[in-house]
Amino acid sequence: MKKLGCLGVALVVLAVLALVISGPGDDRATADSRRLAAHAPVPAAYRDLINTAAGHCAAIDAPLMAAQIHAESGWDPHAVSPQRARGLAQFLPETWGRWGRDTDGNGRASPFDPADAIDAQARYLCHLADDLAGLPGSLVDNFLAAYNAGPGAVRAHAGVPPFRETQEYVRRVNQLVPRYRAALSAGDCAFTLARPNPRTCAEAIDAARREARSGSLVWHRRCLAFAAQAYGWGASGEATAAVAWDRAVATGTARPHDTDPPAGALLFYDNGDPAGHVALHLGGGQAATNDIAAPGRIDIVPLHDLTDGRWHLTYLGWAPPDFPHATGGTSDVG
Repeated sequence: MKKLGCLGVALVVLAVLALVISGPGDDRATADSRRLAAHAPVPAAYRDLINTAAGHCAAIDAPLMAAQIHAESGWDPHAVSPQRARGLAQFLPETWGRWGRDTDGNGRASPFDPADAIDAQARYLCHLADDLAGLPGSLVDNFLAAYNAGPGAVRAHAGVPPFRETQEYVRRVNQLVPRYRAALSAGDCAFTLARPNPRTCAEAIDAARREARSGSLVWHRRCLAFAAQAYGWGASGEATAAVAWDRAVATGTARPHDTDPPAGALLFYDNGDPAGHVALHLGGGQAATNDIAAPGRIDIVPLHDLTDGRWHLTYLGWAPPDFPHATGGTSDVG
């Protein structure tokens, strides 16, 4: 089926983005995006441990785990909190009793052992992601909140509980993720825009990835809405992706048939629907796009999947993330 035409959001309220990231063995570019960036400020002894542990499930990735360790212990494997949380991942004794195991085979399971702690962190996060998958809101935020305040509190409040410490914790981890994810080159983000976006392209891409595990299905025929809100706008201000492409062509900002788009660019397609289609290029040969695998869902897919996969879309070209008619408001992406 090719009818995935996308409407703008000038007249609708935007909802929460969901991106479902492929598992670690699906595509090389996808797998690489889940690993720590080469420049990431992670102690060398922990890098491989985190990259390996992040393969326990698709709900987590290595940059998220690293950001959480940073927030939890500041990379101190001997850290002990006033609440008796211990080690890199700050496990309480009762939680460690269930999730701790002797990962490195040294004859003991200890939260002060980085290999044991990092493996337990990953398995516990995966468990929380499965356990809380049916709740509204961002799944990432929900399982981070559960790690901090307990899953019971998250269920009781149907999402992140109204505890200042927990809300600050979730915000802190999300803010730290970009320093551990692969950085974009200056050329990737060097767009000349008629009107600055609320977010840079690096921020937009990271916001999209943070929403990857939220579980929402609200983006049916809202590709332009997704792209605009990823960049921090409340509404795109244009009716369809086709209108946005025609405007980019008319103003000379479009790059028709250019097959080397930079990260952060908007990728436009003819999909057999007058509304057209647009996807957000994440770099590394990946795009975030709606309605490909399921109506209303956003998936991260290789670029060739859009043109050579089941959809067989016709690539028109790319354009900078320019939204001259966009309106402000609260973005729910990221």
